[in-house]
Amino acid sequence: MTNGLTFPAAFEWGCATAAFQIEGGAHEGGKLPSIWDDFCAQPGRIRDASDGLVACDHYHRYPEDVALMASLGFRHYRFSIAWTRVMDAQDRPNPAGLDFYRRLLDELHRHGITPNATLFHWDLPSHLEGGWLNRDTAHRFADYATLIARELGDRLPRVATLNEPWCSAFMGHDQGVFAPGLKDREASLVAAHHLMLAHGLGVQAWRAVRPDTALGIVLNPDLCDPASAAPADAAAARMAELERNDVFLDPLFGREWPTEMLAQIGTRSHERRAEDLAICAQPLDFIGLNYYTRSVARAPSAASEVRRGYALVPPSGADVPLTDIGWEICPSGLSRLVQNLSRQWPLPPVWITENGAADNTGVNEGDCPDVMRTNYLQVHLAELATLIQAGHDIRGYYVWSLLDNFEWAEGYSQRFGIVHVDYATQTRTPKHSARWLQALMQRSAGAAHNL
Repeated sequence: MTNGLTFPAAFEWGCATAAFQIEGGAHEGGKLPSIWDDFCAQPGRIRDASDGLVACDHYHRYPEDVALMASLGFRHYRFSIAWTRVMDAQDRPNPAGLDFYRRLLDELHRHGITPNATLFHWDLPSHLEGGWLNRDTAHRFADYATLIARELGDRLPRVATLNEPWCSAFMGHDQGVFAPGLKDREASLVAAHHLMLAHGLGVQAWRAVRPDTALGIVLNPDLCDPASAAPADAAAARMAELERNDVFLDPLFGREWPTEMLAQIGTRSHERRAEDLAICAQPLDFIGLNYYTRSVARAPSAASEVRRGYALVPPSGADVPLTDIGWEICPSGLSRLVQNLSRQWPLPPVWITENGAADNTGVNEGDCPDVMRTNYLQVHLAELATLIQAGHDIRGYYVWSLLDNFEWAEGYSQRFGIVHVDYATQTRTPKHSARWLQALMQRSAGAAHNL
């Protein structure tokens, strides 16, 4: 049921995807390899030994996919542009890659869907020596932002520089479970800094070309609870939030990192220059928040945990509801997170840019009753409606994801889509969650029309 969920008349409903996860076409139109192509080629990195070479074949099927999202009632679409598709290794534009995105934007325009583009969703070009550990990569990102602003910017009203830089920095350089697969605590903090420097340089570069675009960033901040009432667990939960939140939000608002994080960068602190903070703190038109679940932390014990200052543990209790990827269903965490962030930082207008659940329900005779996902969306949207009613400036919601897709280190083993994808045939089947959202959007549009 969608009754009881009330949103403002101007509230934006959208769906989200990312280039590497859906596009495929990995060797077409001059596309170059990314660090995720390299990572997938390393044995043991991806749970099902899969890759993104074909994925959902969106590169060829984008007209079908745009028509599908329009038929479901979405009027906003968040997607990412593949850096590797639009520039060559000498920073020159790749016309074939740019033309793909022009055709996609044409299709969105024909169906009355507003694009919301993300410039970087983890697929860093392989040829950038040193990746995010090299300061020059931040400047190369600014070159890339300039190119997209010049070539596509007149058709992109809202653009985010980065998606979830915490994942690129810490899952990629500390935990080693994302590309490039390093396990080096100091390096992860260097990467985090260079990512935020890239954000600031990218915003400056874009605004120099198109000052009328709404610019922001997409983060996945953490709500971390202590595993017990012990002071050591409370300190660990604080450390987890400092890493996930403060390292990225503080620079956005001209604040220095917490002393605990400065201590952890250790011998590489010289890679953070005095002038960098002013570059990072560009004015923001919006911020995107991605929320799936909360975290629970305990005091560290192993050496790697001590270096971080915390260890994450599963939530306790036999009756804790979990999605199929094992994440706790915790809708109240969304409200608590937004409230915490609003107390600590002067947030600009907010969009919920990702929210969803891994529900691996299959298709039976053309029907996919993903009850768990539908319930997940319902309870989280109820929290969101309450936040808005309480005065939080949240202007839109993008479900993750339109399609089942390549779920990074999990490969194709986890399905986050509201549309089922049969990877063997590329058949798309809307799930019950898609129909539920369709009904909610129709009801919301009708209510707005009657105002």
